[in-house]
Amino acid sequence: MKKKFLLSFHGDSTLVIKFGELIDNETNQLVHSLIDKLEGDFISKSYILDIYPTFNNIVINYDNLLIDFEALRTEINKNILLYLVDYKPDLQGNNIVEIPVKYGGEYGPDLIDMSKELKISEDKIIDIHTESLYRIFMIGFMPGFPYLGGLDEKISFPRLSTPRISVPEGSVGIAGMQTGIYPFASPGGWNIIGRTEKILFDPKENPPALLRSGSSLRFISI
Repeated sequence: MKKKFLLSFHGDSTLVIKFGELIDNETNQLVHSLIDKLEGDFISKSYILDIYPTFNNIVINYDNLLIDFEALRTEINKNILLYLVDYKPDLQGNNIVEIPVKYGGEYGPDLIDMSKELKISEDKIIDIHTESLYRIFMIGFMPGFPYLGGLDEKISFPRLSTPRISVPEGSVGIAGMQTGIYPFASPGGWNIIGRTEKILFDPKENPPALLRSGSSLRFISI
């Protein structure tokens, strides 16, 4: 597979593998597949501190007292080039998590405004939202918060002009071409269309996060 990438230096102990600016399923699949490869080859090495994904990049934190940037870049570059020779994307995913959601009303206060602006009925927005299979691009913002790709552009909607001081735990929101779930009550500017009772993050569990980046998710209306 031919895929352009760039290895860049950030700070004095971080190497970033960049796969361009495009955020899509294929690039994100490559990121997570390559993460598994790099962790298998490098995570046990004393100079590697952490390896983690973003939407379309891979971040490697390393100990610059044990290896310099150029040496690490050469090693990582060789590893990636060899991996890409036989790489084939598998966009089906190996794990689908179903999230039950109560849509609209007190659970989704922004659904009615979205319906008016988009000129799509509330029921139709719910249908569209639940028909898609979403890819978990990454976990971020707060522990367990999934950034999901795969939202139908028909229900894409801009962030609120004024964020709320508090969004309830379990709220399901839309912002631009993304949808996500708030694991905890927090300030937020996403349009809230529903709420789930699923616990997304519990520090007493192992692993504490219900969702894993690279997996797939489907919403179920209840």
